[in-house]
Amino acid sequence: MELTIYTGKLQYRDVDFSFVFDGQKLRLVPPDNKKHEIEMDWLMTNIGEGLYTSGNQLKMDKPFLIGKCNENENKIIFLMQPEKNIDSYNSVLLVEVFAYIICKYDREMIDKISFSNSELNFIYPVNRAYQYTIDNKKLSSTGVFSITTLDFDSTTTKKQIFKVDDKKVKVYFSVSRKLNNNIKEAPISLTSTMIFEFKPTDDYTFIIRLWRIAREFLQFLCYRKNIFLPTVELLSPHEGGKHEPFATMHIVEGNGKTELDTLKKGRFIKQEYISGSEGKILNDIANNLLYTRHFPNTYESGCHIDASSFIMTITAFEWEFHREYPEGVPKKEATVKVEKAATEEIQKLIESSSGKLKKKYQFLKKLVKSDSLQTEIIKMGEDFDKIIGVFGSHLYKSNGKSLVYPDMGERLADQRNHFAHGDLDKKFIGISLLDLIYLEYVIYALQLKHYEIDEKYIKKSINDLFHLNFIL
Repeated sequence: MELTIYTGKLQYRDVDFSFVFDGQKLRLVPPDNKKHEIEMDWLMTNIGEGLYTSGNQLKMDKPFLIGKCNENENKIIFLMQPEKNIDSYNSVLLVEVFAYIICKYDREMIDKISFSNSELNFIYPVNRAYQYTIDNKKLSSTGVFSITTLDFDSTTTKKQIFKVDDKKVKVYFSVSRKLNNNIKEAPISLTSTMIFEFKPTDDYTFIIRLWRIAREFLQFLCYRKNIFLPTVELLSPHEGGKHEPFATMHIVEGNGKTELDTLKKGRFIKQEYISGSEGKILNDIANNLLYTRHFPNTYESGCHIDASSFIMTITAFEWEFHREYPEGVPKKEATVKVEKAATEEIQKLIESSSGKLKKKYQFLKKLVKSDSLQTEIIKMGEDFDKIIGVFGSHLYKSNGKSLVYPDMGERLADQRNHFAHGDLDKKFIGISLLDLIYLEYVIYALQLKHYEIDEKYIKKSINDLFHLNFIL
């Protein structure tokens, strides 16, 4: 049974505190002989001899604190965000905890972490991990049938590699098996897992970083932010190259309502669609190269468009377009010559000016070679219409319109500018909503193509993720 209150001892700033933790807030209670020191030296500011003023804001200067529980004598590790303010009540310190680790065994190093949640059970379905044998005649008379789980190798994906802070991490998907004798639970439970392996480490900050990367990866596969990974299994090196589960990490704000209806409708990208590219995607997430800031918080919120989501979605397109076309839209030789001449003339003005005027010229120089949103949309249409144009054409046709990329780019640019500049007197361009919906498909096409995913799987991914109901 999981404890709801933990008490014990830990040391912070060379003071032996008693702690009380309720799963949310960590209370550090100092010994009697340290209370005065903490109240006067830690929590107050000396403004003169014998004079103190309250309001000295104490900040957490440790990424983690290690304690020992009174209840079971197990080690407990509290993970915090450094420089976070520490509140107090008299001499009792009130510390915000981001996550905590409950250890079953005292191990120093971690070399493997295992993630599981409802989304993973759909993204990498467990039905691939078993087969059953049924004799219908025998079943009706005796009720006997057999289920056999498959071996680990056939239910585990090939390991892919990505880097986090120059550290190599291996990622793969698998299905875990658990036998239960408890009458309240199913005798056999199968759970899909995503696993990260790495060189043994005692850096808990690195573990939290991996957790954030894993969550963003699942957000990418589901196109929404409300992905929860409340618990993570931690494993340590074991003899024979094996791994020993020794602890569970709990994320304090990690729980929330899972969108089961959204998952049941298939609104996610299956692992089989991106097989072989998992490491590339995770690598870009670790290096902040994959644009995910425009993701809606929930599926429901993603059905509503406002000025903020409009601008952020276009920003996502431009980011991914520049990744796909780092040199910009290819230009005719005559255009290149004109831009070069204009750049040289502006450079002369930059060198002969100063102050605000110089900055204005520098700004103009950047604009000379920049591509307009309309130009980028046209280029995207030329290269990606064969992949996802069928989705766009159907979207527009269903609303009595036609997909024309130059017009799409012009409308998006105009409406984006109206929002950005606060042009409330300008009439809203209604059809730009269709443009933005299609742009969401386009962004995923750009991203998946960047990871060299086969075109048929790009189509399948977009078809499933946005529940377009095409038969492919």
